[in-house]
Amino acid sequence: MDDVDSAELVSRLVVVSSRLTRAFRRVIGNENSLAALRALAVVEQYQPVRVGHFAQGYLSSQPAATKLLAKLEEAGLVVREPSPTDGRASQFSLTDAGRARLAENRAIMIEQIQPYFESLSVEERQSVDRALGLVSDFLKDRHPVDGVDEQIEGPDSDSDAG
Repeated sequence: MDDVDSAELVSRLVVVSSRLTRAFRRVIGNENSLAALRALAVVEQYQPVRVGHFAQGYLSSQPAATKLLAKLEEAGLVVREPSPTDGRASQFSLTDAGRARLAENRAIMIEQIQPYFESLSVEERQSVDRALGLVSDFLKDRHPVDGVDEQIEGPDSDSDAG
């Protein structure tokens, strides 16, 4: 098998990722629901998560993150607790309702996309699985949020209370 240009792979990954995101938007329908699901997924990934860390993972400003987390808290999807390392700050985790909402919407997305993957051969599914594992490992190693704990928890950081 011939080698594949890495820039071409990245370009194709970006295009496929965008198309997949749009497909999920169509399945979920409501843009507000999609934003809430993205937010719940970030909380799930980093919980318990402080506002600043959430903002970095969600790619929003800290004030916008504070508003969004407050809406999720009001809806009973996340719970706010005092940070054990900084009494001025809060941290957020999913509630049972938040976990259920995330699981329900992921199940809908899986139901819509799974038939395509069932039509693939065993070897094709194994190739996709290997590729997803490689991309996942890359993101775990290089995601910008994962290396910022010292900045967020440090004494010079802004308070996450709010």
